[in-house]
Amino acid sequence: MKVPATTTSAQITEIFSSLQGEGPYAGAKHIFVRFEECHMHCTYCDEIHKVGTAWSLDTAVNQILRLETVHGPHLHVSLTGGEPLLYLPFIKPLIQVLKANKLAVYLETSGVLFKALGEVVDDCAVIAMDLKPASVTLEKNYLEEHRSFLKICLKNNYFLKMVVSKEIDLVEYDAHVKLVAEVAPDAVLYLQPLTSGVEGHEDVVLMQLISDLQKRGQAWLKDIRIGLRLHRILNIR
Repeated sequence: MKVPATTTSAQITEIFSSLQGEGPYAGAKHIFVRFEECHMHCTYCDEIHKVGTAWSLDTAVNQILRLETVHGPHLHVSLTGGEPLLYLPFIKPLIQVLKANKLAVYLETSGVLFKALGEVVDDCAVIAMDLKPASVTLEKNYLEEHRSFLKICLKNNYFLKMVVSKEIDLVEYDAHVKLVAEVAPDAVLYLQPLTSGVEGHEDVVLMQLISDLQKRGQAWLKDIRIGLRLHRILNIR
């Protein structure tokens, strides 16, 4: 990391109140704490070039509590990024302070850093875990890391999300769905269209592909849903 996190400081790009745009909590009011860095560089990431500033733990907590007072109540405080689990020394005490203030934590993560997850899983209300097919991200394959991560998620309330592009490899897709079915047969998996040029749901060809993938994946995993980005549809932050 360019600027490693400490127990009292982390690189954060923004802390704000808005609606959750993805997954089963879409439309719920969340406070978002967006951390700067990620260990991955997915081709579709729209946060990769955002530069954060150093926030102290006290300053971050004060901002969260202010937003809760002014714009609340919020269902969750969403730790997102970037990859929040890279900031483990910071988020561990942050989560404890949030719990003490009766604020529930929603952890949005790439689903790879399973050792870090193990240190906070019991204190998160929701884990939003990504699956990262290499044919879409143009990164390495993280299938075995996903396996270890998902096993830890079973201790908590979680769901999975996979961003889908037209370039997705079907054999790779099948392997990810089979993995989920093997480890967590009752899991919910959202297939989300990648945005390229136009917002994903406006791409008719891509949406047909996702519909086909939903049906294909249900040969192994029952609950596969098509997910959209509500915040983009509503044109909000």
